[in-house]
Amino acid sequence: MTPELDRVLRAAGEAADDAIDLAETALALGASDMPDLVLDPYRAHLARIAEDVAARAAALAGPDAQSADPARREAGITRARAQALADVIAGDFGYDGDRVTYDDMANANLVRVIDRKRGLPVALGLIYIHAGRANGWAVSGVNFPGHFLVRLNGMVQGGPPPVMIDPFSGGQVLDEDEVVGLLARVRGLDEDSDGSPSQADLDQALAPVTARAVLLRLQNNIYTRALQARDTARAHAILARMTAIAPRDASLWLERGRLDGELGNLMSARQAFARAAELALADGRSHIVREARAASDSLRMRLH
Repeated sequence: MTPELDRVLRAAGEAADDAIDLAETALALGASDMPDLVLDPYRAHLARIAEDVAARAAALAGPDAQSADPARREAGITRARAQALADVIAGDFGYDGDRVTYDDMANANLVRVIDRKRGLPVALGLIYIHAGRANGWAVSGVNFPGHFLVRLNGMVQGGPPPVMIDPFSGGQVLDEDEVVGLLARVRGLDEDSDGSPSQADLDQALAPVTARAVLLRLQNNIYTRALQARDTARAHAILARMTAIAPRDASLWLERGRLDGELGNLMSARQAFARAAELALADGRSHIVREARAASDSLRMRLH
């Protein structure tokens, strides 16, 4: 990784969640294995998408978006924006989910996703979030189980319900029944039975997540696949990037300590466990404190 890319990741780690430059950080993560890559064309591509989305949203704004009724107007504007995101990103630029080689790690690398126009839900969703936020819209990822969705809110607090977009399915704009059905299928429930998702389940599944959480979810796909392939060196490199963008995440430092221990980096492992215990103690996460201290004690025995 070049010093410039490292600087971008560490800047994201130091920033507040709402101040993270999501696309720039994701590009830096994607380019970490390609130090000679020039990122300017990728930045220009994402800027072009955002510009086209703004123009399309203005063109799609129908009678509802001009209504004298504030709630109807807000709903019309939000729906037009969601449709513009889908029409431009999936329609004009051809982004879609990779259903053929889903487990290809390129699907979680924003650089390669832009090259191929195919990716995982979270990588595709990141493009939607960036395009919306570049236009000042309230767009976020949501904590949907096993299937990343994008949430577009209106600009008025307490206004109409948010609109959901499925970036993996050609930018499909989902109505409420479709969201309920998707959650039921993900959880193996029968929509027509008493096992249908409750409102509390639905609210939890559609809760917005931070930019940092989106980036970590993106990297975790690569990390998990590296572990499955028993490529511990690769896993260690990915985990180092994750702790760079989330330096106060105790669970990541605990995992880093364990992986360092497996690789025989015992002093680094002890430092990681100490960091995990320190952060967890400050956050009141006593179970991580106990695990980190026990693991550190075990390493001390090995060192002596």
